[in-house]
Amino acid sequence: MRRLLLGILVLILLTANLVLVEAQNRPTTTPSLDPTGQPKDLKAGQSHRFYVWRDDKGWHLRTTTGKEKHFFAGVVSVVGGKIGNFSTFQFEKKDTLKVNSTRTQLAFDFATDTQIDGFDFQTDAQSVKFDLRMDGKRNVDVIYVGTNAESPRNIPFELSNRASAPTGSGGVAELIIPFGQPAGMGAGSSQRFLIWRDNNGWHLRTTTGRNKHTFSGEITADSGFISEVFAISTEKKDWVILKDPRRVVFNLNTDGAIDGFDFRTNANNLRFNLNIDGKLRPNVVYIGSRAANPPAVPFTLSAK
Repeated sequence: MRRLLLGILVLILLTANLVLVEAQNRPTTTPSLDPTGQPKDLKAGQSHRFYVWRDDKGWHLRTTTGKEKHFFAGVVSVVGGKIGNFSTFQFEKKDTLKVNSTRTQLAFDFATDTQIDGFDFQTDAQSVKFDLRMDGKRNVDVIYVGTNAESPRNIPFELSNRASAPTGSGGVAELIIPFGQPAGMGAGSSQRFLIWRDNNGWHLRTTTGRNKHTFSGEITADSGFISEVFAISTEKKDWVILKDPRRVVFNLNTDGAIDGFDFRTNANNLRFNLNIDGKLRPNVVYIGSRAANPPAVPFTLSAK
């Protein structure tokens, strides 16, 4: 009898331990953590830690170490979407940041010594998971999220990517990633604007199916300039003009084909004010490879 009771007790303890380990390792959505806004105490010289936040330009991860060198590594995964553009911040030669082939994960490995390092990225995902390690160990006490610099309960942890809706006054369309040509669209498509960016710059195209329509508007650069404007398949009465280094205006009459123009910019954001036959119609504006519609016109896209 004693052996039987002892066996049952051991089984209970082992089961409880397995459940605890599984709960600790399971990524959990942390609704109490608001990732909005840069942590207030982020600055070079802070003790070893991660900072994570999001703003109208996307997501950001930074690391500080005080006076000692530490190693930071991990994986950032997106749920229900893709990773758009991403960039490093003060990386050295041996530091790495790589995206997988499906653009659903960023893997990083870098060292920080007295300064601030990190990376930025954009995504249209529903949420973002973070599996972060410092010197090979997970430690929630060295992770600070959002303006209030709160720490998650577990690692990995998951944060919502819900954004406040952009407004007709030109709010940044945070959830729209402009990378890649809208899939399945081209000459012969019904009346619409197509907007995307790639390694060759930015592109705007107009299509109409069988009926003629007039597309007009302007694109304005925020904190930067527009350059190398090049018209595509335009006719005599069409025009695309760089009014000044920050603003392109255009008027295109499209009839069954495809018109448009290309350009480059070093701006932080681009504001689009687009009309079809003099009307604002966000439902026929398609942006990026996912052919996303802006919630309103005018709208603003991140150009970084």
